[in-house]
Amino acid sequence: MVTPPTAYTTAITPPGNRPHSISVFGCTGNAGRAVAYQTIKSAAKSNEKTIRRIALSGRNKSKIEKVLQGIKDELQTEGITINDASMVDIVIADTTDEASMLKLAQSTNILVSCAGPYGRYGEAAVKACVEGGAHYVDITGEVAFIEKMISDYGSLAEENGVTLCPFSGYDCVPSELGMYLVGKALEMEGLELNTLSLNFRSKGGGLPRGTIATIMDGVEGKNQPQRKPGDARFYPKEFRPTAKNALSLSNFALPKYQLGTFTGPNFMSVVNVPILCRSAPILGFSNDLTISDKSIVSGPPSLLNGYGLFPTGIYITTLLVGGMALAFPPIRSYIRKKFGTGYSYNGDAAGKVFVDVQGTSSNSKSFASAKCMFPGDPGKSALVLFYLMFDCLGKPCTLT
Repeated sequence: MVTPPTAYTTAITPPGNRPHSISVFGCTGNAGRAVAYQTIKSAAKSNEKTIRRIALSGRNKSKIEKVLQGIKDELQTEGITINDASMVDIVIADTTDEASMLKLAQSTNILVSCAGPYGRYGEAAVKACVEGGAHYVDITGEVAFIEKMISDYGSLAEENGVTLCPFSGYDCVPSELGMYLVGKALEMEGLELNTLSLNFRSKGGGLPRGTIATIMDGVEGKNQPQRKPGDARFYPKEFRPTAKNALSLSNFALPKYQLGTFTGPNFMSVVNVPILCRSAPILGFSNDLTISDKSIVSGPPSLLNGYGLFPTGIYITTLLVGGMALAFPPIRSYIRKKFGTGYSYNGDAAGKVFVDVQGTSSNSKSFASAKCMFPGDPGKSALVLFYLMFDCLGKPCTLT
């Protein structure tokens, strides 16, 4: 058993009487709008006597006003009336204007950054929060970016009592929660988690504009953080064999019979696996850990679909062809134009994310299972899963 390091920090209340409990920066994007909607809705339904005051922030006031009006209209259909004069403010801030970002951070207890790709625009919000004393939350899936932020700002954030809480959306919450549930269930029986198997399946869903831009930047190698000598690694070196094995070609790309069905590549495992390797020692799990993070692309397994093998084969072939197509600059240029400024993804209201998790003990004789369902479009609504913690945000509490 690995003893958890002293990584759990008590988030101090930011100094001064700040006008906003939570500010949502980048609220005019697809995912940012979903975060703003959930923030305002949760605040309006709060039972607290003092209504939390929210700020919506971005660089274009007219666009923010349009987003706010759309949220008010949507909530009105749910029987929720928003008096924005007493609950919601608009704060103008731009990542290219350091003073405006610092002013935004100094006006709020918590800043939720939704302006991506984070490799392009993310650092300004982190820097402002660390210097301005606001706790930071984001919904990124960019591991290299966060690794650089840890190296550049982690120590100062800890010194200033600022909590940096990245990856607070669909990109890792389900996998971390699954590992925690099965790992702790085994611990209750005096056993140790040795093998973690995750099967992801989604109903509905699509990709917001920022996610598509992030993928294109990754393919083209643009806006990728450069490591410097002495930079911190994202997860402990003891977990490098775990990550290397999980993301190897054979384990990542090939079909695998897992938890009663054939599964294919889960492209989000390139995010999930590093995060699990960082979380595991904090949660007290051993580095003698094997992770298998896969996707179910078929219906219920049966003889007719080869217990999922036939649709999985088609899925892998499609991914291979798509990956080869992205090697051609004209294809990438077309995608950027097609899903550029004029593109908007409104999400699938009926979307859901399903995760089947199994943890096996080191003796391979005992296991714990968990089945999770997360409501919301995995590309948009489910990104705001961190709002499960809403009741502790904006108040003195422990954020981990």
